[in-house]
Amino acid sequence: MSDAPNCKCVISFLWTNALVVGALVFLMFTFIDPADIAVAMMLDIDESVFRIQAYAFSFGFMWLAFSASTFLNCYFSRLKYNMNNTAK
Repeated sequence: MSDAPNCKCVISFLWTNALVVGALVFLMFTFIDPADIAVAMMLDIDESVFRIQAYAFSFGFMWLAFSASTFLNCYFSRLKYNMNNTAK
């Protein structure tokens, strides 16, 4: 039997991270308006397009960061579990 995670496990892992990140992005942009930041930085861009780009970039970046964090947590806990069981 293989120790590799199956497809169902990986999809549930990514889906739960997406739900948490979606909620965090929603909360973050409730208080921060990307268009106000663009105006304050005197950027010569369309504010509505900048908002959508900021939402998408923030979601993607946070999703990658949370997925990497969860993956590393699972990896190191499995590594510790395997080390403890092979020592016995």
